[in-house]
Amino acid sequence: MSMIPLLEITDKGIYAPPTEAVMAGLWRLFKTAFGDELNEDLRTPQGQLITSLTAMIQDERNQMIQLLNLTDPRYSKGIWQEGIGQIYFLERKHQTHSNVILTFIGLANVKIPAKSQFMDRNGYLWETTKDVLIGNNGRAQVQALCTTAGTIQAVAHSINIMIKVIPGLDQVLNETAAIEGREEESRTDFEERRRESVAANSKNTNAATYGAVADLKDVVSVFVVDNPTDETVLVGSTHYPIIRNSILVSVVGGDDYEIAKTALIKAGSGCSFNGNTEVKVRDTDNFPERPPVYNVKIMRPKHIPVYFRIRLEDETAMSLQDEKAMKKAIIEAMQSGKTKARIGHPVVALRFVCQVTAVTSLIIESIQISRDQQNFTDVLDFGVDEFPFTTEDYIEFV
Repeated sequence: MSMIPLLEITDKGIYAPPTEAVMAGLWRLFKTAFGDELNEDLRTPQGQLITSLTAMIQDERNQMIQLLNLTDPRYSKGIWQEGIGQIYFLERKHQTHSNVILTFIGLANVKIPAKSQFMDRNGYLWETTKDVLIGNNGRAQVQALCTTAGTIQAVAHSINIMIKVIPGLDQVLNETAAIEGREEESRTDFEERRRESVAANSKNTNAATYGAVADLKDVVSVFVVDNPTDETVLVGSTHYPIIRNSILVSVVGGDDYEIAKTALIKAGSGCSFNGNTEVKVRDTDNFPERPPVYNVKIMRPKHIPVYFRIRLEDETAMSLQDEKAMKKAIIEAMQSGKTKARIGHPVVALRFVCQVTAVTSLIIESIQISRDQQNFTDVLDFGVDEFPFTTEDYIEFV
């Protein structure tokens, strides 16, 4: 039997002997080789050698423990997490593109083609995702994506430059701030999406539809709910009506056609769809030749600003660095992790305390939130047709 206690891998996990036990085993080994009279003082040459050997053994074992832990989806990260994701046919999402709702003002029936580009004050280009016609009221709205991936900001009314003249189009603007894109998917978000995607390979369930749509490129948030009854039901805080025997797929980000196609595949053609955006989908999966065409509705939720009011014990003590750090912490918290903004889910002010206090030594007395910058509260509810977001301009300190 080895004089140095070994690692033990059991049904309950891995057990590593403590450092003291490894060092004692090395002393037994040395005394067997050099005699029982060997001085155990750690300041001696043999003491220094045993100290170094103990550190090397424990370091190697710690790395082995870490490697085994990386096979557990709850703790995995990096390429190990991506390897687990491959089992579920998932890949880590790269940077996503900021998206915004553009408003066009001009003559009725003027067509704004898909992929039309417009510029903001900072020189970033924004590209429309589909064709849109200006209505009889002289206005039209459509989603646009920033051509540069990442956390690109665009405050309200900052996207107003036409790159190419479109006859009949008088003005373009974004009435609300853009929803910032995301950096590469974090460990926490990837693991959450893996868990939620387990049902993606099944069909005709809300979980299957959710998992498949959430995995699409540039999708930021998804909410799926169905109504299997024979009556119209009202769901969420906005009491959005869902017609009988139908499903609602509400999505921020992503491509309209890919979302609608995925919803059709997962939810099935036997149910109706709800939403404010209708897409014609050709069912080429089941009928490669002469595929039937379905009109599939999806919901593109309204972007609702969330205003933050952070009350400090001493506002005069706040430096510019403190202000920037706290604003960045809130924005990042709204984009990732347990505090991530979601369609149809409440935003709770208290959940942002840890993120804010982690980046400053200032004393925070309270954090409150508002939809209109006037009535501040602790919790805001959002409907299935609403998506909360915030920007630096929506965060104030008092």
